[in-house]
Amino acid sequence: MKDFLNSLSLLLLTLTIATFSSQAVIASQNPEELIKDIFAKTGKENLFKNLKAKSEVESHIDFSEMSKSILAAEFSKRSSTELKWFEATLKEIITKSVYPSAPKFLEGVKITYKKSKISESDAKISSSVSKKGESTDVDYLLKKINGEWKVVDVAIDEESWVQSINEKVQKTIKDKGWAGLKTLLDKRVSELNKKK
Repeated sequence: MKDFLNSLSLLLLTLTIATFSSQAVIASQNPEELIKDIFAKTGKENLFKNLKAKSEVESHIDFSEMSKSILAAEFSKRSSTELKWFEATLKEIITKSVYPSAPKFLEGVKITYKKSKISESDAKISSSVSKKGESTDVDYLLKKINGEWKVVDVAIDEESWVQSINEKVQKTIKDKGWAGLKTLLDKRVSELNKKK
């Protein structure tokens, strides 16, 4: 179950993919319909094999907002170069962990959507995700930024993905400093590059 949740938490950050049909424009106006439409299409291919689709996916995830939330107070202590590195590295780790395995992972997944909470600026799309007899509650948290809905977090059984990463990052910085965090994340990117 732990491996399932770890894979799922990374995968679900991709779930605001722009679609390739005229329905994409309609779906993008409603975060719940967008999530449903995206889940229906996410399992089709490894997005590294379709750069247009990859670009569209990434345009609907706010890596900058995630980075800011993850770094918390550390955000204001870092130079613009360090912040750009962190955001780019976070994005690279997420995409290289998720895109290659998404099609196979989504085979046999059943999603049941629950009541969503949508305001003018925030949305929480709730669902239950089932695979191989295991069921997990998954909430997609979106914000409207510059008139577009963007995924900023995913909660698995009410545990925020961003908060979990924040705790790990803060502990690493406390124990090993910024240089230690950089070493750890660069090592993870290197490991992912070897898997290609």
